[in-house]
Amino acid sequence: MDLYQLRSFYEIVREQSFTRAADKLFLTQPAISLQIKALENELDEILLERNRRQLRLTPAGEILFTHAKAVLSRLEKARDDIAALKQVLRGRLAIGTSDTNCTYVLPSVLAEFRARYPAVELDIRNRMSPEVSNLVLNDEVEFGLATLPVKHRDLVSESLFERRDVLICPPDHALGKRRRIRLKQLAEYPFLVLERGSTSRQLLDEVFQREGLALQVEMTLGGIEIIKRYVEIGLGIALVPEVAVEAGVAAGKVRAIQVNGLAKRQIGLIEHRGRRRSPATEAFLALLREFVSAGKI
Repeated sequence: MDLYQLRSFYEIVREQSFTRAADKLFLTQPAISLQIKALENELDEILLERNRRQLRLTPAGEILFTHAKAVLSRLEKARDDIAALKQVLRGRLAIGTSDTNCTYVLPSVLAEFRARYPAVELDIRNRMSPEVSNLVLNDEVEFGLATLPVKHRDLVSESLFERRDVLICPPDHALGKRRRIRLKQLAEYPFLVLERGSTSRQLLDEVFQREGLALQVEMTLGGIEIIKRYVEIGLGIALVPEVAVEAGVAAGKVRAIQVNGLAKRQIGLIEHRGRRRSPATEAFLALLREFVSAGKI
C-alpha cells in the first residue's frame, strides 16, 4: 500500500467517479483503476462495488476510507506546518525591561531573534521595574521582563529565571579577600546605591530594615554601570546583580563577595491580563525559554 494508491482511493470515493478522480490527480482512468486493483489485491478485499449509477464502499472499503482520510489530513497539516517555516514573520515588538536585563541578559537573545526574524522591528524600553509594569498596563509594550513579584489585578506574571546580587568592592578594600560575608557585617560601610523608585533600591532598603540595620548611603547614583565604575575607583561598596560584574571580576577590577541570607531575585514575564499575544511575542518568548533551558541566561 503506498500513498498514491491511498490518495486515488480517497478521491474516487469523494468524487464518486473514477473519471473525475483521475482528472483531479492528473492520471488516466486506466492508471487509477490499476491502482485500486493493486490495493484490493494487497488487502485481499474488495473495496468498491461499482454499478452504472454509483460507487459503494464495502465494509473493508469503509474502514480503509476512514483511515485514509485521517492519514491524508495529517499529511496536509504537516505540509502546512513546514510551509509556515518559510513565511516571514513581520511586525513590531515592543518590550519593557530593566536596565540590568537590557544590558546584561537580553543582548544575546535579541541578536539571535534579529538573525531569525529580521523583518520584525524591535522597540526596547528600558525602565525601572515599577515603570515596566506601567508600560504593560498602558499597552505601550507587548510584555515586560522585570523583577517579580508584581501586584496588580490586571497583570499576570511568570517567573523565568533567577538573579543573584553580590557585594562588590575594590580589590584592595578591607573586604577584598572575603568570599562570603554576613549582612550585618556590612552595616559599618558606606554604600553606593541606586535612586529610590528602583526595585533594587527598594529590596536593599527592605533587607536592611528586616535585619534591623541602618544602611549608610555614601552616594545615590542613576545606574549599575556608574556604580561599578565608582566602586572600581574606591568611592564605596555596592550590592549589584552578579551578572553585571562578571567581566569586571574576571578583569580584576572589582571583587565579588557572596552575602549570606540575601535571597535571589525572580525575574519574569509581565503581561496585561487577557491580552492576546502577537506572533512576534510568541516567537520571542519561545526563543527566550530556549536560552533559559540551555543555561545561557
